[in-house]
Amino acid sequence: MKKFLFVCGGTGGHIFPAVAIAESLKKMGVADITFAGRKDSMEERLVAGNWPYEYITAEPLHRGPFLKNLALPFKLSKSLVRAKSVVKKVNPDVVVATGGYVSLPIVLAAGSFGIPVYLQEQNAVAGVANKFGSRYAKTIFVSSEDAAKFFPAGRCMVFGNPVRKLPDGDSLPRPAEFAEGKKAVFIVGGSQGAAGINAKIEESIKRIAARDDVSVVWQVGVKNVDAITARVGDVPNIAIRGFLDGIYAYMKHADLIISRAGASALAEILAFGKPSILLPFPHATANHQEHNARVVEKAGACLVELDSEPNDLWNKVENLLADSDKLGSMAVAAKGLGMPDAADRIAKEILLKEGCNIFAGDPQKSELTVRESISKEDV
Repeated sequence: MKKFLFVCGGTGGHIFPAVAIAESLKKMGVADITFAGRKDSMEERLVAGNWPYEYITAEPLHRGPFLKNLALPFKLSKSLVRAKSVVKKVNPDVVVATGGYVSLPIVLAAGSFGIPVYLQEQNAVAGVANKFGSRYAKTIFVSSEDAAKFFPAGRCMVFGNPVRKLPDGDSLPRPAEFAEGKKAVFIVGGSQGAAGINAKIEESIKRIAARDDVSVVWQVGVKNVDAITARVGDVPNIAIRGFLDGIYAYMKHADLIISRAGASALAEILAFGKPSILLPFPHATANHQEHNARVVEKAGACLVELDSEPNDLWNKVENLLADSDKLGSMAVAAKGLGMPDAADRIAKEILLKEGCNIFAGDPQKSELTVRESISKEDV
């Protein structure tokens, strides 16, 4: 079986898809998987405890004044030297990169050595690193046709965003905060919260409190929980939380989710087939969160409200909760977009392209049957 080198970093949105694909490859019999990333970084914290890990250096492109990038060519050259050293040490047969500036030196190094490179792009607007690195890519896995427009024709496959393995439904009991018999609304802004969402919900708190048929869990962010709780007070039908570890249980049992539109969050919402109201983070690079949200909106799976727009968020919530047909059609659309098996499908495709027999122990299965199953899933 082939030897793999993964590179990811910068944000969880780049790291979690890489881990999901690696876990799928491991499940299919790939034993030799190494990750590369920066020292004292998010990727080291999330990856190094479970996988062999090699240190690299990487420098971002500053989107501010030009002068901040004057030293970038020198820094990139230094990063490339280190990346080539890591690639020579690991000696992989395949490199998989999931974007972010951290990935670029390894992709360039692998390309210079003629090692097959596979890219995975999470967003509807492709990132700079993936766009630049695509010249070396054998295949680019994208989450939508919108993203495919940024890459060479004929080299993209639309497989959705890989998500962490979803637990079995029976292992996700209804959270106590979602009262039985009431509509469940889950508001999530990530571990840091989402200022735009929090402000709109806080403005609507009296109207939310007046609904005794609605149960709300509001993840405000660890740094915000004390201040918001002090201002809002004790509202019986609203549970204010800083951060939730078991987030999948809340997603599964929510009737409606309010969220930012980062790629990983969206992939999970869609994997659960949940209707949503999305408020894209307004300062995301190249406004990619709004582009992500608009793709989902166009499919009929969500409503979109910008932070800069007048606060109509709770009106949207109430209108949807009162229209079960609309909620149902949004859920069907979300399920249609969601690909909870995206990591498995990407892993299978890479192994097939690299000539691996992923069912060596089962003579009843063949490369042809796997290829057919992937094609049927894409219809």
